[in-house]
Amino acid sequence: MTAGLLSFTWTEGFTVTHENVVLVDPKSLFFVLLFAIIYSFMVDQDRSIHARSIGLGAVYGGLLAFLIGVLLTLKLPVKEQAVAWNYAVLPLCYGILGKVFADAFARAREPDKQMKLF
Repeated sequence: MTAGLLSFTWTEGFTVTHENVVLVDPKSLFFVLLFAIIYSFMVDQDRSIHARSIGLGAVYGGLLAFLIGVLLTLKLPVKEQAVAWNYAVLPLCYGILGKVFADAFARAREPDKQMKLF
């Protein structure tokens, strides 16, 4: 699933339209990051941030943003949906990449010390 999402994003995400290049969506990236941090604060017992809960929050935030994007895309006319689908898929990729980085961070040596530096 991850390979499919990444390949779709890199092939369709770089599609040049008459208006812009669909590559990065800062709004959805901000939404995924904010959702991950809020989720981490809600789940962790001691109101601190842990890498594993940030990873799960990123995946859940990406999925939620993807569903919101799909609902908004389906309301558009068919001719305008191609670019909108590219934007709808990007939050899923952000969430999966956030989970990958958070898991790698959690498996690093002394993750608590690394998290305090972060």
